[in-house]
Amino acid sequence: MPLALSLIPFDRGRAALLAEWLAQPHVARWYPDPDAHLEWALEPPAGGANALIERDNRPIGYLRWQKVSREALDSLGLVEIPSGSVDIDILIGETGDTGRGLGPKALELLIEKLRVDETVPVAGLSPCVENLIAQRAYEKAGFRRAGEYAMPNLGRGVLMIRCLDNAR
Repeated sequence: MPLALSLIPFDRGRAALLAEWLAQPHVARWYPDPDAHLEWALEPPAGGANALIERDNRPIGYLRWQKVSREALDSLGLVEIPSGSVDIDILIGETGDTGRGLGPKALELLIEKLRVDETVPVAGLSPCVENLIAQRAYEKAGFRRAGEYAMPNLGRGVLMIRCLDNAR
């Protein structure tokens, strides 16, 4: 039986659940500032959005995304990434649901949502160089390595991108 995976709007009532996930060892290693992540979740910046990942009507993870400004891309040395691109962040918080291919499936759902906006040329993620598990998961969702760069306060990151083929 195929599993029912969906993205549902994140609401303030789920902040405690997100905080719990951010404290899990498999997540905390990659999120050194959980308070900043929670603040973003509760008050996304302009152009930002977020969702819970549900499996069979049970929350298992979190996604956030936002359009990245030309200035932000240039400041990181990512001059080859086109304006209007979207930066994505994902976590599977429930330990029992990691390693099951749910992250790539959730990313596919988000990509379909992003494709509706014809101004979004590229979606990207930036796992830490050491996070090989995430890199493999993103590759399963159609992302490819586009290089490495210094992520402020996080060390070296791998830029992984997926072109959305929105030029019509």
